[in-house]
Amino acid sequence: MLAKPESFLSTCDRFGLSTGSGHLIFHEICRILCGMMAQQLRWPTIEQAGATARYFLQKYRFPGVIGAVDGCHIPIKAPRHNAIDYFNRNSYHSVVLQGVCDEKLIFTDIFVGMPGRVHDARVFRRSPLYTEMTNDNDNLIPGNMHLLGDSAYPLLPNLLVPFRDNGHLTRQQHNYNTALSRCRSKIEQAFGRLKGKWRRLKFLDMDIENIPYAITAACVLHNYILRRDGPVEEEEQIGDVQAADDAQQDEQQEEDNNGIIKRLNIMQLF
Repeated sequence: MLAKPESFLSTCDRFGLSTGSGHLIFHEICRILCGMMAQQLRWPTIEQAGATARYFLQKYRFPGVIGAVDGCHIPIKAPRHNAIDYFNRNSYHSVVLQGVCDEKLIFTDIFVGMPGRVHDARVFRRSPLYTEMTNDNDNLIPGNMHLLGDSAYPLLPNLLVPFRDNGHLTRQQHNYNTALSRCRSKIEQAFGRLKGKWRRLKFLDMDIENIPYAITAACVLHNYILRRDGPVEEEEQIGDVQAADDAQQDEQQEEDNNGIIKRLNIMQLF
């Protein structure tokens, strides 16, 4: 049911089940898979973070990267209550999946279920990840390492974002943005692979309270398959990072002073 957008009626008929039994089994299995999150969605250890950082340094010359963060809209049927809250800027109803992935496209953290109308930055601030990152938790992200995000996210010492393109970027700033965009393309590839494999995520027609379980179950299966079969090299999608983020520019994001200094130091490498 997760892999194909087939109706419950036709699927249950194939297996000799009533539609009600099919719904019950589907949601029960999704909840069981959600119980496996701790096994399949794991924050990287120091050794794993170091291996990820070496990959991004060798391939893209960008130091200290242990993953990329972004938000993804999962289309849903309009909820019966508060439908306007789920109507996003692209004119369809959705919930937001915030994900962090490594170089192998494996999700290391997810936050699911915020209404599609909510800006990526607000989703981030309401996530447990933001709380951990802003509590000076060096066990989560060591001081010389960081996540990468687009310009919708705040600039923090452990979360680097591109320079805003005001038409006067220096060559080094432009090169920095290009390198960051190449690294950050991993999270876009991870979302693309997730939706391509688990095609029901292209439109979820179910009660709103069941949607986070279905999305989380798909992420658990995504990680399980990648760990079993190994990473698949994806084609890079490199473009103008600022142009890609235009839809997220309606909120001014704060810039931490330590983050500014760290970004400037890394910019010098380009």
